[in-house]
Amino acid sequence: MKENIKLTQHEREINASVSMVLKTDLEGKITYVNRDFIEVTGFNEQDLIGKKQSVIHHPEMPKEILTDIWMTLQNKKPWIGVEQGLCKNGDHFWVYSCVTTVREHGKVVGYMSVSTKASQEQIEKARAHYRAIKHEERWHTTLLRKAKEFTNRITINNKIACIFIMVALTTSMLGFSGIAGIKESNNGLESVYKNRVLPLKQLKVINDMFSTNIVSTGQKLQRGIITSAEAATNVDQALQIVDKEWKAYLASPHAETESALATEIQPLFDTALESALLLQGIIRSDDIERLMTYNTSDVYKAIDPLTESLNKLSSLHYAGVATEYEVTQANYLKHRNYAIAFVFVALMVCGLLGWNLNRSIIPRLRAIGSNLRESAEEMNNKLVPRSEHRDELTDVVDAYHALKTRLDFDHKEAVSSIQRIKATLDQASIAVTLSNRDNRLIYMNHAAKALFENMSAGIKQHHPEFALDKMMGENLSQYLKNAPDREQLATEITRNKIIDTTIANHHLQLVVSPVYDETDGYALGQMTQWNNRTAEVIAEKNVAELIQQAVAGNLSERIDTSTLPTGVIRDISSGINQLLDAIITPLTMAANYVDHLSKGVIPAEITDNYQGDFNIIKNNLNACGLAIKALVADANLLAKDAEAGTLNTRADATKHLGEYRKVIEGLNATLDAIVMPLNMAASNLEHIARGEIPAKITASFNGDFNNIKDNLNTCITSINTLVSDVNTLSNAAHDGRVSVRVDASTHLGDFRKIVEGVNETLEMIVGPIATVKASVETINTAAAEITSGNNDLSARTEKQVSSLEETAASMEELASTVKRNADSAKRANQLALSASDIAVKGGAVVSDAVVTMSAINESARKIEDIIAVIDSIAFQTNILALNAAVEAARAGEQGRGFGVVAGEVRSLAQRSASAAKEIKALINDSVSKTYEGTKQVENAGKTMEEVVSSVQQVANIISEIATASVEQSTGIDQVNTAMTLMDEATQQNASLVEEATAAAQSLLEQANALADAVSVFKLDEQHLSYANNVINLHRATKLPATSIEKSLLRIKAGDSSNRYSESF
Repeated sequence: MKENIKLTQHEREINASVSMVLKTDLEGKITYVNRDFIEVTGFNEQDLIGKKQSVIHHPEMPKEILTDIWMTLQNKKPWIGVEQGLCKNGDHFWVYSCVTTVREHGKVVGYMSVSTKASQEQIEKARAHYRAIKHEERWHTTLLRKAKEFTNRITINNKIACIFIMVALTTSMLGFSGIAGIKESNNGLESVYKNRVLPLKQLKVINDMFSTNIVSTGQKLQRGIITSAEAATNVDQALQIVDKEWKAYLASPHAETESALATEIQPLFDTALESALLLQGIIRSDDIERLMTYNTSDVYKAIDPLTESLNKLSSLHYAGVATEYEVTQANYLKHRNYAIAFVFVALMVCGLLGWNLNRSIIPRLRAIGSNLRESAEEMNNKLVPRSEHRDELTDVVDAYHALKTRLDFDHKEAVSSIQRIKATLDQASIAVTLSNRDNRLIYMNHAAKALFENMSAGIKQHHPEFALDKMMGENLSQYLKNAPDREQLATEITRNKIIDTTIANHHLQLVVSPVYDETDGYALGQMTQWNNRTAEVIAEKNVAELIQQAVAGNLSERIDTSTLPTGVIRDISSGINQLLDAIITPLTMAANYVDHLSKGVIPAEITDNYQGDFNIIKNNLNACGLAIKALVADANLLAKDAEAGTLNTRADATKHLGEYRKVIEGLNATLDAIVMPLNMAASNLEHIARGEIPAKITASFNGDFNNIKDNLNTCITSINTLVSDVNTLSNAAHDGRVSVRVDASTHLGDFRKIVEGVNETLEMIVGPIATVKASVETINTAAAEITSGNNDLSARTEKQVSSLEETAASMEELASTVKRNADSAKRANQLALSASDIAVKGGAVVSDAVVTMSAINESARKIEDIIAVIDSIAFQTNILALNAAVEAARAGEQGRGFGVVAGEVRSLAQRSASAAKEIKALINDSVSKTYEGTKQVENAGKTMEEVVSSVQQVANIISEIATASVEQSTGIDQVNTAMTLMDEATQQNASLVEEATAAAQSLLEQANALADAVSVFKLDEQHLSYANNVINLHRATKLPATSIEKSLLRIKAGDSSNRYSESF
């Protein structure tokens, strides 16, 4: 799919509030995208679901980035960075994405990517990173970048390890140096002890043994302080110690001076040892005198030199101790200086490492802490910015990013879900409130607010401080009327509880449900549904009173529904009233039914169910009503079809029994007797309307039908006679026999007027023709006479004058005839206009019939709609009965009777629905038939309109004829005027004789042509004699030639004759 997209260089801007979410499975196939993702990319879900995630990555995005994303996710770490995405139209966009794993039950089941708008700085860094991957940067830039990346990739663990290693190295060095110093000190001390202290001790012991013990033992023995045995023991012990210590001293290493001095002391030691052995002998011999001598002189001579020498040797050892102390002090100073220098260097290195570690951790930790505090305080919704370091803290930040991204996503989903739940609760029709563990109100929907708003006036009577906008945080139990109900609502519950209580004269049923935390089962509060049962309680009281009245026999009592609120309760109460009405109906059904039949009103079929004799009576009454209804329906059917012009409809007599069948058969026979003559008359009139004159009717009819037949035959005969006479005149005119006439006395009424009008018209035509024919002959004769010469011009002029006078008289007669013709045409025009008005009125009557039929059709449709409403009412009554049965079932034993009544109401509703469906079917059939009748009447209306149009055209033609007749009369008057002028001009024609000679020749030619033209007309003897008289008159009257010529020229040039010819 990505290969088919043509790339553009346009970067699509993304709104900062956009959060694009995409989920994939473990194979990287897309399983979910949110709306923001679809709006930004332009793809739809079908384009993406099931496709690899790479389809939305821009081709310029390096594969190394995708590999890094995949490897990071495989290491169970979130990947955070900038991605370049691809739009469906080829545009690209930059987003800051966080890709994390999706776990279910501790197992990774997929991956989720949440992307937001990337900043321009992030985009530039991403582009530089892309160029670096594609090796599009200089070598030194690459070297610096890699060095920086290397330092940034040193983890905190490595940094701490370096510091630890440095501290350990420093400690080790200090320890080693200390151990070395201690070892040297130990060696010095050992040397001092072995070479100085221990020899000094040995010398001191030897010195003490000789100078103190041995000398003291002799003195004590001499004075009698100790016995000889004790003295001997002391001397023996002293000799042993001296011998042991001296040998040990000699065996230990010593300096040369000390060894030399010890060698010099050895003889003195031996002398002192001999002196001690001497004392030992004296003690054993118990020689007092010898002892005294020994104590006074011998002992000191032997021991004093040894003591002095031992003191000298001790002095040498003391001097050695000082020397070794100086050496030890020098070694200490040397090691101290080395340690201080090393510690200083180590502190510098550790300080540098610690500073670097502090710089890479503390500011980021502070930023994280600040961001977390601000996020916790909802001051912002930003993520902790990522630094260039790639260490454990970065992993923590990335993990925090992933966690916050997932939490934000889950939060949005949870908020959306909560908003949907809140919107659902807000729009719920039942009042719902939520309270916390302390039973303090924390939420109420719109229905609850409306409920408390309705109850606010009553609540304020007991709680004046009550206000709807201050209810949050209040304990709702305080508004309950009864103390037990208040205590029950205020008590913490562990399961659903129903409380029937009262608030401000409103009867409420509270359904209280505990709300628990699903994770640990901790009680969060409770939800309360406030069902307002005020109307139900009122209805229950009314029903109870109604039942008591019914038991007492007062069946006229009904529930007053006007006091009930609009809704189900009022509908149920109305249904109960109707139910009681239905119970009373069987008692009065039979009487009312018979009463209606006696008054000629057929009641509707009884559809209620009755038992025993009531059912028999119902069936008999229904059978009687159906029989009469069928009879009336067939009669109405015949009447409606007859009104609609459908005369071939007949009722089915086989559906009726007994006398009812005879009535239907009589109606059918009556229609047959009426329809046949009407069909015959309609057929003949249809032929006449088409111009096809039918033959006379020879069938036999009686009474008025025979009169209709005779009138039709008379009409046919009159029309045939009229047509025959018209054909006679037409054939005669075609043969030129314009003098032929028909006998108008053989016609009656308007037919006679038509024939008379035609005869008069022919008379008006024949007169001018005879005159013209005579004039042609006269002109021909005059032209011949003019041609023969001008000798008898005067006589012929006089004759012409006489002819003109005769012509004037003829013209006067012609004018009189034309006027009579005009008057006849006017009367004919008036008659035609009357006929047109009558036809128009007939068309209006037919149009009214069409409108009436349409109204009937519309009424039938309205009846059908009413039946549909009745059907709907029956369905709703059925629903009400069902609801009443449910309520009765809920009421238990107390609502059992109410349930029975509800069942009866439901049964009545079902039967009403069935009856409504049957009536609807009948009405539909009536509507269809009425529609057909309407169409037929509309066709008749169209035919009548065509007749009206034809009559109006005939009236127009006759009007034109009348107009032409008037114009002809005017023309004749003008001709008379011209003839008078011609008579005056004849006296002046004498001067034109010379000019008339040439004109006479031309006139002769024209007269011959005119004679040929009028030769086609064949006149009878009367008209021929009239023409001959005119000719003879012209011949007998001789007028001057000049007058005749002038008159002819004036006739030729005058407008009056031209106008007459045009009118003719």
